[in-house]
Amino acid sequence: MTEGNDQTEFKNAVKQWLKSRGLDYRWMAERCGVSEITVRNWMSQKNIPTLKQQLIERVMVQLPGSDDFAGQSVPGVSVNASMSLTVQLAPDMYRRLTERAMAVGLTAEALVAQAIADLVKPMPDAAAPEGMKTREVILPPR
Repeated sequence: MTEGNDQTEFKNAVKQWLKSRGLDYRWMAERCGVSEITVRNWMSQKNIPTLKQQLIERVMVQLPGSDDFAGQSVPGVSVNASMSLTVQLAPDMYRRLTERAMAVGLTAEALVAQAIADLVKPMPDAAAPEGMKTREVILPPR
């Protein structure tokens, strides 16, 4: 199967998933940290970048159409995700992260990178929505 066919199947699965839950491109765009027009372009003509495709897959598995988690956040933590990930922590939260990292012999950045890598490991086939493929993302060390 060619990559174009993979993308077409994936896009169709995303469209069906959104439609079946009464969600739209704006909802998906907010979860991916991009504009609604970017999602519309992906779904109509452009290829979805690999990392964004993985993010969409995760959204579909972890938030199966429920907006229950929208607006929830962790106090003292701010995340901005697009093609990069920026995490801003309150001073107390950063201190606790640094202490935990030091306790296991890592830097705070390495501990966060490890945690993110654990989050994007392949899902068991049974957990993936029909038509979804899973892949592992390995973050390079700093």
